[in-house]
Amino acid sequence: MRSFLSLLLGILASGACAQRYYFENVSVASGLPASKVYAVLQDSTGLVWLGTESGLASYDGTRIVSFGTNAGMASGGVRSLFIDKDKRLWCGHLGGGISVSQGRRFRAVVPADKPITADVTAIAQDASGAIWIGTFGMGTLRVKDLPDEGPVQVDRFEEGNGPGERVTSIVRRKDGDLVLIEAGSGLHLWSAAKSRFEDYPERALADQQRITSYFEGSDGSVWVGTQERGAIRFDPRTKQTTSYDLPTGMPSSFVYAFGEDDLGHVWIGTWDAGLVRVDKDGLRLFNKSNGLHSQTIRALARDREGNLLIATNDEGLEIYKGDRFRTFTDDDGLVERHVWAVAEAVDGRMWFGTNGGIAILDPASSGPMSLQKLTVQNGDLTSNSVRALLNDGSGRMWIGTENGGLLEANVNGGKPVPHGELSALLGNNKVTALARCPSGGIYVGTVGGLIRLVPGGVPSVLRRSEGLAGDDVTALFNDSRGNTWVGTASSGVSIIATGSKDKATRVDVGQIITPTSFTEDATGRIWVGTQSQGVLIIEKGKVSATFDITSGLLSNNVRSLITDANGHMWIGTNLGLNERKKDGNTFLAFTGRSGFTGIEANAGAASRTRTGDLWFGTANGADHVVIDHGEERSELPLIAVRVLKVNLEERDAIDGVDLSHTERDVRIEYGCVSLSDQGAVRYQFMLDGLEKDWQPVTAETDAHYPGLTPGQYVFRVKARNRSGVWSEPVLYHFTVLPPWYKTWWFYSVMAVILIGSIWSYVKFRERQLRLRNIVLEQKVEERTAEVVAQSKEIEGQKGRIEDLLLNILPKEISEELKEKGKATARRHEEVTVMFTDMKGFTRIAEKMTPEELVNELDDCFIHFDDIIGRFGLEKIKTIGDSYMCAGGVPTSDPNHAYKSVLAALEVRELMSKWKREREAKGKEPWVLRIGVHTGPVVAGVVGKRKFAYDIWGDTVNTASRMESSGEPGEVNISGSTYQLVKDRFDCVHRGQVDAKNKGRIDMYFVKRLKPEFSADKEGTKPNERLRKLLGIAEPAKELA
Repeated sequence: MRSFLSLLLGILASGACAQRYYFENVSVASGLPASKVYAVLQDSTGLVWLGTESGLASYDGTRIVSFGTNAGMASGGVRSLFIDKDKRLWCGHLGGGISVSQGRRFRAVVPADKPITADVTAIAQDASGAIWIGTFGMGTLRVKDLPDEGPVQVDRFEEGNGPGERVTSIVRRKDGDLVLIEAGSGLHLWSAAKSRFEDYPERALADQQRITSYFEGSDGSVWVGTQERGAIRFDPRTKQTTSYDLPTGMPSSFVYAFGEDDLGHVWIGTWDAGLVRVDKDGLRLFNKSNGLHSQTIRALARDREGNLLIATNDEGLEIYKGDRFRTFTDDDGLVERHVWAVAEAVDGRMWFGTNGGIAILDPASSGPMSLQKLTVQNGDLTSNSVRALLNDGSGRMWIGTENGGLLEANVNGGKPVPHGELSALLGNNKVTALARCPSGGIYVGTVGGLIRLVPGGVPSVLRRSEGLAGDDVTALFNDSRGNTWVGTASSGVSIIATGSKDKATRVDVGQIITPTSFTEDATGRIWVGTQSQGVLIIEKGKVSATFDITSGLLSNNVRSLITDANGHMWIGTNLGLNERKKDGNTFLAFTGRSGFTGIEANAGAASRTRTGDLWFGTANGADHVVIDHGEERSELPLIAVRVLKVNLEERDAIDGVDLSHTERDVRIEYGCVSLSDQGAVRYQFMLDGLEKDWQPVTAETDAHYPGLTPGQYVFRVKARNRSGVWSEPVLYHFTVLPPWYKTWWFYSVMAVILIGSIWSYVKFRERQLRLRNIVLEQKVEERTAEVVAQSKEIEGQKGRIEDLLLNILPKEISEELKEKGKATARRHEEVTVMFTDMKGFTRIAEKMTPEELVNELDDCFIHFDDIIGRFGLEKIKTIGDSYMCAGGVPTSDPNHAYKSVLAALEVRELMSKWKREREAKGKEPWVLRIGVHTGPVVAGVVGKRKFAYDIWGDTVNTASRMESSGEPGEVNISGSTYQLVKDRFDCVHRGQVDAKNKGRIDMYFVKRLKPEFSADKEGTKPNERLRKLLGIAEPAKELA
């Protein structure tokens, strides 16, 4: 009888459920070591640990990592799991053996007296911190202290002093006592206060036979599972028991596990009929017919996000994420899985348009009669490709097809009726969208315009000429103000205002778009879904905002939009579903792992039911969204640094670790477990000490830093879940130590040595310096005297150098050379140039030795230098026996002509006297010719080596010709010079004389000074008055 009832309930459950719940399955195909999972729990870092037939595995929502003897564990599969107050993971093995985590590795724990050879079925911790271990065949063990290594001391509780040999479960109650289940004797209580075993106090539970499980609910109720009598609930407040068995709706009497969800619902896991959730209004069954992958449940747990973790006997791990999403696919009776249109009829039934016809689902009924199909094959439709459905509110459902035109169906029965009169207006007989017309009738979107159809009337068409942005209609929508919004392909948006049923106005959105859907938010703004530009918000006729993937959308390809009864916006995309709260500023994301298994929403296929729930048509069936599911849990993401890899070697991520200077290649692995939607988790990280800003958002779960320099570092990482909530940053500290020769202690030792050495050296030097100071003082005095003498000598040499330079160059030119490194040649408009030359010099030189010749010339020219120096003339140069000088350079002198002629007369007299003296000595006399000319010259220094002051110009050549055209013993001047000196000198006009290469030139012999200017009778020396007038120095001494 019991088997028959179980079978009957299974049949009813299968037929009653036309919608499928989402259970994410983690199986061997995902990397699980085995399909049989004995135990499941989540640690403080978010990792899910699974005890399987083939060993231990961890699951972070993406990757499964297996652990075995190579990680230090005992051998055998893992039968039980427990995390103690020190966050250590204890594993009980099949066939005996216990393992305890030590960082990323494990340690096999062996009792000191004898090994465990029976399955370790249960592990718990009492109020004192002692670990209790239950075995199936060797009783119970208690570990009070776990040494760092070696065997452990245990207390054993076996037959006679404990519950028995075959312990299947140990549960710590909220009051601190332990409840142990023994396979043959049922419940046993360990009193923490009395430190002894006692009979279980509640007889209604203690008397139960073949107990499998024990559970305390959040409301204080106690649940017991049995193999043959289902589940029994005991209320400590009322002392009442409630039985859940086949007669009360349970699918099986064999209960194996209990759990509780975040809403306080107790879940019952059966051995052969799936799961049962105890709701306020009864039991809800979950099995293979409505989404669960296994009928055999071994353990239940709840993660920090409220997801239910289900360990199964043959299908690995199941994760139940709530019943917000349910699916209706071809496995559940849908005629074809691609759902292009969704609509609710006036009778509450849901219509789904697919590529295979129409499926009509009655959510309120059960059994085969809850589903109806309309197809071409059954003679119901003109085309199975249904693209639009519209409930016109009067009991009719309008059906738009891909190539079969428009049909009208009465929801109360009867076959749909085609509207053949529209065939001429429908391009390719294709209907793209449907909407009610606020002024009566309906709008039919086509590839050739928008048709307004009023039953019994003549249809009218709106095209570009009537104001539409384009002719290919892609979406239609009626807002709350009676306006109709029209989307057309690649041409944008148009609006048909209230009362203007046959006239449209284009809305300028500023870009070329193809609208796919419309909706209206609580503030009256129109949301426009587009094919590739995300969502546009139109407010007061203009685009006021845009949302795309950078705003949090899963994709810019938006397929459907709808607003729920709470004012929240739902956006269907080709990559999943987004929700934006009415007053929120972020988008929640729902993908296949969230329960939105259709993933790819289809354009315009969204509907809100009278109950407020939403339906979305997708590429993989229809997804039902339960709106009164309650607020989405928004737990802060829990992130942890899991592994540190140094120079490719994996280590435990111990905070504050020190690395040597050779350990500079660091990779940090981190993770955030968010089983609600692991794929939506994103991270940001930075390394203080190396990086100043957060790195870009990424889905990667490791950060690599090669070649770190010595220093202190802080790795910061934070995570964001699907709700857009960021966690607080987790900090991980580590230090890369410098080499020993760059450490502070090495520097300190070296500093002490250096200071000591310096101090010793200073003292030694002090002694030496005191001895040397006496010697140095003496030497300083000597050197000071030498320096003073050398300074005086240098000053003298400097004066001689200055004199020598001035003897070579004029002072003005010398100063300019010292200041600028060069001297600029300057033009002088009036300069008197004097040339002298010895007549017969060559003949006389032949009779003299070179030394005698040079000595005589030197003696002669020294006297010449004295004369011209006294008259303020500038010696230019000597060339052999010729002597050249000039007056009026380098500094202008108004009396240059007078001074030059006076100097010439004095030179003439000097040479006349010298001639007489040489004749008296019997030597060959030297006879001198003197020429003087006045005119413009250019004077200066040219070249950059062996500087020499010189003058150039025709005046120089003419002066030379005056000398060569003169007579020995005479001063021959030009006419230009004569004009300047004639008022003070007596001159004899020679007339115009031929000069070589110069033609005929006026020439004059200067005889003497006029008597009134002469100081001697010969008229060669100026008197005092003339000297003062001309600024001439005292006359030269007589030639010795």
